[in-house]
Amino acid sequence: MSDPLVSVMMIAYNNVAYLKAAVDSVRKQTYTNWELVINDDCSTDGTWELAQKLAEADPRIRAFQNERNLKTPGNRAAAAKHLNGEFVGHLDADDMLYPYAIEHMMAFFAANPDVALAYSDMADINIKSKVTGYRAHPDESPNLSSHGWRHFGVYRMSAYKDTEGYNAKLTQGCEDGDLFLQIAEKHKFVRIPEVLYAYRSHGENNSTKNHKCESCPDRPVCNYVRIWSKHAGFDPVTFKPLEKAEA
Repeated sequence: MSDPLVSVMMIAYNNVAYLKAAVDSVRKQTYTNWELVINDDCSTDGTWELAQKLAEADPRIRAFQNERNLKTPGNRAAAAKHLNGEFVGHLDADDMLYPYAIEHMMAFFAANPDVALAYSDMADINIKSKVTGYRAHPDESPNLSSHGWRHFGVYRMSAYKDTEGYNAKLTQGCEDGDLFLQIAEKHKFVRIPEVLYAYRSHGENNSTKNHKCESCPDRPVCNYVRIWSKHAGFDPVTFKPLEKAEA
């Protein structure tokens, strides 16, 4: 039985300084049946040109560019249309995978066919790729208020098709957390307590620019807020505890 194809989704926007390191970390994977889909959101710094050259070097890499800038949620939804894998993993264009990341994930899924989504722990790295610390993510739990997107996140394409997909209605870069809770609401998800992902901090990370949920204008269309509020006991409109909202 052949190893399942794993799609590594990499959305990019002005990441030229780190793109090659990210791509190289995929090419060095001990698991070899993967495809890397790079979807560029109209970069202006040479990211798109570099992505094309990197794709020329390996037939498993495919690079696409949007006709216009879609921002992070729209770019993610556009990238998803190009995926062929039975499994999907996210790697941001400024981060890196450990060489055994996909192999360990696929071994886990093979041994746990009832799991739809798995996530690992991660390392923090700086602009020179030096490890500055490690982070252990929370274990899986029925209370989804303590969960959101975790790196290295991998899910079955069948579970993705059981959701609304990436929420392109969002204006903030929270579409990955939105999808995580959509899957977790319906399917089993598990933490793998291994460091498989290196998250790079460089001062321009998209996650640092997002609104806090309580002040985010996307709340009415956000699946993350809808599901989180239900499990946290908050009113999704006022974002106050239900007992206070009802008082």
